Amino acid sequence: MPITKTLRLLIPLALIAVILVCGFWVKRNFIDDQKSTILSMAPTVEEIELLSELVTNRVYVADILKGSNIDYEGVWAINGDALITIDLSQAIISDKDEETKTATITLPLPKVVSARVDHQRTKNGGIKGVRFALLRNPKNRTKILDDAMQEAQAVVEKAAGRPEIIESAQKQARLNIQMLYLKVGWNVGINWQESLDLPR
Repeated sequence: MPITKTLRLLIPLALIAVILVCGFWVKRNFIDDQKSTILSMAPTVEEIELLSELVTNRVYVADILKGSNIDYEGVWAINGDALITIDLSQAIISDKDEETKTATITLPLPKVVSARVDHQRTKNGGIKGVRFALLRNPKNRTKILDDAMQEAQAVVEKAAGRPEIIESAQKQARLNIQMLYLKVGWNVGINWQESLDLPR
């Protein structure tokens, strides 16, 4: 008799445990969003377009992103662009000499603005399920695409801000500003604000 009582007690407890485990599994696989893993396959700067009238560069970026989560994996050929600009409102003119017509202009460093993914040129290489269809959470298909586009935005911005591109923007700005002042008879030197903070 005690064994029967024990079984009567254990069977409901076992059923409750099974229901809880099944509920957790359903919640995890069909209700909760799953984090996607997005990997860059090495971004490539395709072209730098000089926009001298604005003292900026336009940088074109291409990359291949691969992503996966618990239910789906996908590949995207990303295309995007960004502007490299210098805020001339922060320019400081110093060492100005009216007689010799010389001056020094200190400029802020170039920065990346308007980084964007070009969705018309970006190609979806396909999203496919990685496990049995009935077990997949449909939300994870949307999630992997959202995560990929968010990563693509970050990739474009990071690629456009590479040191060699910032250096190119500095050279272009120096050339444009010096040529502009030469037209009115002034010879100017260009400094960059960051250099003022370097230890001597």
